[in-house]
Amino acid sequence: MSQLFLLGLAVATSLIAYLVGRGALGLSLPTLASAVARAFELIGMSMLFLAINVAVGLFLILAVRTLTPVFLSVYLLNDTSLVGISLVQGLVFETWRARPPRS
Repeated sequence: MSQLFLLGLAVATSLIAYLVGRGALGLSLPTLASAVARAFELIGMSMLFLAINVAVGLFLILAVRTLTPVFLSVYLLNDTSLVGISLVQGLVFETWRARPPRS
């Protein structure tokens, strides 16, 4: 039931944003389509950073375990803040990559 509530909440706020965008802000439907495509690019880059962060983190944990007497748990990577960090990394990197070069 809680997932259905959250989905309904997201649909309702998306509909409100659409109505405000089309009405008060005068945004067009083609720009919405390009904004959705851009959002998926940003999310994709963030997921790429998440995969790289997990892979590099796992490599470092296993290296520390192998090369030193210190034990690091793989569960260190099971932290939701890593998702937020990866999201910011992806957003910044993709925005930086997409900016036109200054002349």
